[in-house]
Formats: sequence, structure tokens, C-alpha cells
Amino acid sequence: MRQILFERGGQVVTEGHSSKGNQPKWFVDEKWYKADHMGYEGLAEVLVSRLLLLSNAKDFISYEPVQITYDGKTASGSTSPNFLKQDEILIPFERLHRSFRGRGLAQTIAQMETAEKVRYTVELIEGVTGLQDVGQYLTMILELDSFFLNEDRHTNNLSVIRNEKTGKYRLSPIYDNGLSLLSDLHDYPLEQDIYSTIYVSNIAEDIARDIEQEQADHLKNDYKHRMSVNRTLCIGLLKSDLIYILLE
Repeated sequence: MRQILFERGGQVVTEGHSSKGNQPKWFVDEKWYKADHMGYEGLAEVLVSRLLLLSNAKDFISYEPVQITYDGKTASGSTSPNFLKQDEILIPFERLHRSFRGRGLAQTIAQMETAEKVRYTVELIEGVTGLQDVGQYLTMILELDSFFLNEDRHTNNLSVIRNEKTGKYRLSPIYDNGLSLLSDLHDYPLEQDIYSTIYVSNIAEDIARDIEQEQADHLKNDYKHRMSVNRTLCIGLLKSDLIYILLE
């Protein structure tokens, strides 16, 4: 396994990261490097990409394992090639919707049924970009996420790619599968029963979404940063109080 040393600083800060936090990442010599943050995200990225090689999925990013040393510590992680060509930029669905509709996509579709969410998103992307088969593309990603237990698919890691010179768009390859295969050891500790852990995690997610929707319904959208619930803390509180909740 390759050993990578990064000097202090130099991390890439990305917008719209997961509600669980943002993996430390670096971009060097046309390659991305990501260090594990919640568990074994790098291993999950590698396994998912190698399993996709055996599938009929045609456009996805391949990941390789690495050991990354930074800020005086060493962590496992993964590396992947830059999939943007010359003059291209990556535009998440979230940013595209905000640019054309004036508000975030996630907030807009929050209370829709799943089929309506997909339909709305597909119509938006195809209408703005002129691309076709967005529905097939999005359905494939969601099916793969379900199969690999990817709990971190959101409107900032669903993207299109735009060529700044020609103005033409293309769909991005499948990427960002680090929180698949129960890789978050904070939520899914290896020493605990996996089914009860998943149950608690699902309850916490429902509670967090209800709280965030209450905020969206009753608070004006005039804050610089969008407020969100700390899922990990919510799960911890549920685990300690679950017996009392069930008895009530």
C-alpha cells in the first residue's frame, strides 16, 4: 500500500459536505487523496469501485487504498484520479438548482415523496442542461446506493460537468461511496449487534429530518450557513435513552 505524506495545511475545503462531517482531502498531481474520518471509508470506496467493475455500470471512479500521514497522525484512506477534463467544472445538483431557482434543491424536495423527488430533479437537470437519460442515470445511482448501503448520497455529490468554453454539459461518473458498507464505525460499531444499530440509526435520521424540517418551516432563510442536526450525537443520545423511549 502506498504511503503518502502531506505537510501541514494544504487540505481542500469543499462545500456541501455530508451531515457527518467532511473527510480530510488533498488534490495533488491530478489525483485526489482522502483520509478516513468516520471508520473505514477508504476501504469502502475501494471495494465498491472493484465490485462495480463486475457490474454493467459503465462510468464510475476507481479508488485505490493508501496510507496518509498528515498533522502528525497516520490514517488509512483512498486515492482516485481527477475525472475533469480541460476547461471543465463540476456543478453539484444543489448549486445548479440554487442558481436557477434561487433556493437549495435539498430544501425544495424535502417533503416530497421519493418518486416526486426523482421526477422533479430529473426535469430540472434535463431542462437546464439539455441532457437526456438523467432519470436512468439517477435511478442507477440510487439502486447502487441501496445495494451498497451508501447512506451519504445527497444533492452535493450528485453532479453534472460543464465545459466552460463550449457550455456543454455531461453527467458526472459515479463517485463518493465512502459511507457505504456500514463504514461509519461511530454509528455501526463492530462489537455491537448490527441490526439493532441500524434500527437506532434509522430512528435518529427520522428525528433529525423532522427537526430540520421544523426549522425550515418556522425560521426565515436568512442565515449565512444552513443549520443541521448532529446525527452522531443524536444516535448517542438515543442509545442511552432508547429503553425509556420504548417504554413510553
